[in-house]
Amino acid sequence: MASSGTSELTDKRMMTVAISRIDVTTGSRLHFGLICSKPAAHWRFGGIGVMLRQPAWRLSVTPIAAEKDSIEATDDICQRLRELLQRIRSRHHLKSVRIEVHQEVSLHTGLGSGTQLGLALSAASELLTLRHLHEDPFQLAQLACRAERSAIGTVGFARGGFLVDHGESNGESPGRQVDRFVFPDDWRFVLTHPEYSQGLSGEKERTFFGRRIHMPQTLIENLEQQVLQEIIPAVREKQFEAFATSLENYGQSVGTFYAAEQGGVFAHPAMTQLAAHLRTVGISGMAQSSWGPLIGIPAGSQKHAEEIVRLIPERIGPMRLTTAISEPLNTGATIRTSAGEAAGREFV
Repeated sequence: MASSGTSELTDKRMMTVAISRIDVTTGSRLHFGLICSKPAAHWRFGGIGVMLRQPAWRLSVTPIAAEKDSIEATDDICQRLRELLQRIRSRHHLKSVRIEVHQEVSLHTGLGSGTQLGLALSAASELLTLRHLHEDPFQLAQLACRAERSAIGTVGFARGGFLVDHGESNGESPGRQVDRFVFPDDWRFVLTHPEYSQGLSGEKERTFFGRRIHMPQTLIENLEQQVLQEIIPAVREKQFEAFATSLENYGQSVGTFYAAEQGGVFAHPAMTQLAAHLRTVGISGMAQSSWGPLIGIPAGSQKHAEEIVRLIPERIGPMRLTTAISEPLNTGATIRTSAGEAAGREFV
């Protein structure tokens, strides 16, 4: 996690100083589609994604002398937090806490909000119970029952940046390889989705992956080539036009595999119409995040992003669109204790 000169001395001080409050801020993530190879094959549940500064989770966790937890958040977030606390307490002896949610990321729109919230609360619980954080972010994910398939959000929580997940280990090499690259700070993403719409999640998502269907090998090889030979070099060399073109190609390729389940390359017909409209005015790069319905549109600068926003209508048919501009996040989550100290070293 992002830190400011944190050392072992900080860890020792937290062992002796009571923690009265923990503040956690973490961004959101875009994931441009899982690669579904056969079990134990290369790229199984791999893919690419990027961490964003907005929208963000910002919450405070405070130990309290009470029998029950106190949670200040919207009803659906309250329910999610209570479920997370129950999972965490099956592993940690966490006493009652007050949780205040100051900013939130909408659930089930493609922003990876559940993973970021789960990791944030898991990190706070470890500080309250163990007085330190695991340096392996997958330990936090296990505590929150996240990272069931993709590792993008987990590594993104710890390190930020543009991430390439090579998929589950096939047994030949232990661990999971996730490569991280600094995403150009001046680039932006325009985020848009139909208001109040949600993508596939929960039991429906588990049922889909439970069928163990897999992509044709030719598609997997094509996606691998796009990632390694086009997308990564474009990010490294800050070649925006190449990145936008290759990202849209990746999204279209992945989307053909999920089209039968979600109703098209894009999960919502309004996004299909929007993408077609933007292409006619020279915009490229539209790609759905996860199951959508949100799509991310890369922009080469803040000014470029504002120009794209002006091209997006307020409505498509009866659907009102929600649109925002987001900056990349090249650091991990910010976690601070009541003493104002950074709570841990950056994960590696």
